[in-house]
Amino acid sequence: MAAAAFSASAQKGESVFGVQTGYTSTNNSAIAGLFYQYGLSNTLRISPELGFVVRHEDYDAFTADVNMHFPLRLGQENMELYPLAGLNFSSWSRHNGHLDEINDVSTRRNRFGLNFGAGWQLRASESIKVKIEAKYLLTSRFSTFTLGVGIGYVF
Repeated sequence: MAAAAFSASAQKGESVFGVQTGYTSTNNSAIAGLFYQYGLSNTLRISPELGFVVRHEDYDAFTADVNMHFPLRLGQENMELYPLAGLNFSSWSRHNGHLDEINDVSTRRNRFGLNFGAGWQLRASESIKVKIEAKYLLTSRFSTFTLGVGIGYVF
């Protein structure tokens, strides 16, 4: 019975493109971005993501992730849980000055890191999926926890 509740869920060849937003702990700020999912097999999905961390506490960033999802169906056809693991590139800026200054001086730090976490996804309709995702980015000096939500179009 447990095997039936946690069976493979992804559909080989299925594509999803969407938007996401959430919270990141490095600068206690919002993050917004785009994601794409492609089902490589019924048990493996690749998910590249691009994000922008909104400036707060003098920091902002651009992020690029390539994650692998391992989807498991949660008893119903339209719900799944997925562990994730992947690679990250982050480009963090430290701004020295106030937001309203014309001569804002910044210092950019680029970092490569590893992502790991989990997500929950619901197929709301034949062409819409919604997700909630929690992940931790492990990198030098800019490790962060991210909690996000997203909505995507299935094609």
